[in-house]
Amino acid sequence: MASKITRNNMMIADILSRLPVKTLLRFKSVCKSWRCMIGDSSLGFQALHYDRSQRKPRFLLQWPDFDFRPLEPAGCRYVYNFISIDTEGNMISPIQVKVQEPVKLILPGCHGLLCLATETRIHVFNPSTRHLVALPADGGETAGFGIGYLSPAKGHVVVRLNIPRQSRTSLSRKLECSVFTFLPENGGARWRAVEDGCPYLVEQFSFPAFANETIYWKIDRGKHQALHRQNDFIVSFNIRDEKFQTITHPADWRPETHRQWRSPVRISTQLVELRGHLYLVETAAFSYVAVWKLSDPGNSTWSKACTIDISKFHPSFVGEIQCVKGTEIIFNSCTRLLLYYDEKNKTSRRKMLPCSAANLTIYCESLTFPATQQV
Repeated sequence: MASKITRNNMMIADILSRLPVKTLLRFKSVCKSWRCMIGDSSLGFQALHYDRSQRKPRFLLQWPDFDFRPLEPAGCRYVYNFISIDTEGNMISPIQVKVQEPVKLILPGCHGLLCLATETRIHVFNPSTRHLVALPADGGETAGFGIGYLSPAKGHVVVRLNIPRQSRTSLSRKLECSVFTFLPENGGARWRAVEDGCPYLVEQFSFPAFANETIYWKIDRGKHQALHRQNDFIVSFNIRDEKFQTITHPADWRPETHRQWRSPVRISTQLVELRGHLYLVETAAFSYVAVWKLSDPGNSTWSKACTIDISKFHPSFVGEIQCVKGTEIIFNSCTRLLLYYDEKNKTSRRKMLPCSAANLTIYCESLTFPATQQV
């Protein structure tokens, strides 16, 4: 940081890095030096600002309805309304996104950017700057996607998994993989095919997680009659090496309980990044939440992080883990409540939100925007 920003501006940079993105965008008009410092990603200010933003993550709440405007120009006919809130449920600002098709899935934020998927295209969106990028479509059938970030190169990478055209009726072939890289010097890049193929189908409508330059997906075990290893559970893709790897589930986790469909206990699993590491979360309604940390991806080594007793909570109050703040674990829910569980003191509290917490996405403020189309 000191080598990129002159010492005269170090104190100014330190102060400005504590401000929200909305204010910084206005401050770019103060003078040329501020405009250059705030807008140029190579100077180090944006990285300093993001490092501080990570301490105060935000949630993006999606209103359940969307507007269809057939008379609007192409690309703006489906309008989605969001509310940005802090981790205590306090409203910050409304946000509106316009796309050509209905949004099917929104991935959690990665270094300030979100991924939105429609039927035919993947969009990258910065909720802080309101910039939206529609990535090129190739007409293939998408089986999964994810977004990651390469710190040294300062670029986002979007990964797409496609079902090969010649094997859509068979699961014997690997999925095709292509990447789209946003770098400061090549903003007009295209999808690039990766030689290594994904060995399994992944669960399309469960969120992947990104940690340590790697995107992790849950294997769609229901569509594979035979696994390479009986305990294979996760497929990962390292965005630097562009190599796939399969990871087994924890040794003390029993996947056979998920096939007991007659059981009245509803069990779900989740992959989530917490404090820079991948965690596997198992939630059994009216019973417990078990959390494992992936200690060594190369050897599929897991360590049990904690087990939370949720027998006193209604299942609709306990959703997926969103983040950890201090000693509190924050869950979304199927209601308008956020659930905060203090692992140290074994206590809980709740916060009421303006709309359902089911469609909730976490992100951190960032000045990164890889293109010029703004919504």
